[in-house]
Amino acid sequence: MSNTIEGPVKEKIISRLDKLNPETKQLWGKMNATQMLTHMNDAFRITLGMKEADNRSNFFRRYIMFPVAIYVLRTWPKGTPTAKELNQEKLGSTPRDFYTELEFLKKMIDIFNEREGAKLKPHPMFGRLSKREWSDLFIKHFDHHLNQFGV
Repeated sequence: MSNTIEGPVKEKIISRLDKLNPETKQLWGKMNATQMLTHMNDAFRITLGMKEADNRSNFFRRYIMFPVAIYVLRTWPKGTPTAKELNQEKLGSTPRDFYTELEFLKKMIDIFNEREGAKLKPHPMFGRLSKREWSDLFIKHFDHHLNQFGV
């Protein structure tokens, strides 16, 4: 895998994102399409240092849970709990309109790709990650939520 989300991987993610619309129904879970985009934007905000998040990582989460979740599991279980900073019922951001969130998310991918790995912030559950690990996590996270909306 790459240190960035670019090339065919980025193109596929963008293509799938562009199949969403404000009325796209989720196949599971509580978030609507706009809330999911906001949730993904919050994940990038945390990574890039634009949103504060508590580092609740520990040895088990970093060295056991992370590799299993990203490199062993084919898909993530439906309804997997998220960090409070990504949960809009807790500390997550308030969604804006669908198209603002969508275009912002596309820009966030580019900003992430340009950011130096050493400047990325710790993940709330997994702690300090390399840029490659962050990329792998985002690719898996996109796949999980895009599957949630059937695109």
